[in-house]
Amino acid sequence: VRQKYYVGVTRSEREWPLARTRYTKLYLDAKGSTMRPDPVAADASCRYASQDKGSRVAFDFRFEKQTDLIGHTKLKLWMAAPESDDLDIFVALQKLDSSGKVVLFPYFAQFEDGPVALGWLRASHRELDAAKSTEYQPVLAHRREQKLARGEIVPLEVEIWPSGTRFEAGESLRLV
Repeated sequence: VRQKYYVGVTRSEREWPLARTRYTKLYLDAKGSTMRPDPVAADASCRYASQDKGSRVAFDFRFEKQTDLIGHTKLKLWMAAPESDDLDIFVALQKLDSSGKVVLFPYFAQFEDGPVALGWLRASHRELDAAKSTEYQPVLAHRREQKLARGEIVPLEVEIWPSGTRFEAGESLRLV
């Protein structure tokens, strides 16, 4: 269970996913750029310029007590590509310390500035395999291509790789 770059504890477990896992839904609040445990009352949207490498959207959730985030994570959102018939979405989960600084982790065996976990999806391959998917882990069917109509808003379920990360009270989870 990682705390920061090469700092953490090793725990032996007997099953995967962990039998005592308590899955918790967090809802994106586009107006406040936050994630929250309760559904957002009013519809809202946010945008980013896909051609601009620095453009992104981010949502934060601050932990009130020590929490181990272990296992699979999924992002469900609705997106449109106003000027295209397809889009690729790349997401990262980051850990922020209590002062708001990003905590770095090793990833892909050679990088030292990684996130907690990553996920990605091409919208035209969003179709799920209903028999293999679970509420918390989407599995893609890859049977056909489903292009978008210009401006069409489609639901996307993005699998985020499993991880094991400890968050102390006052630290935050950021979805980018």
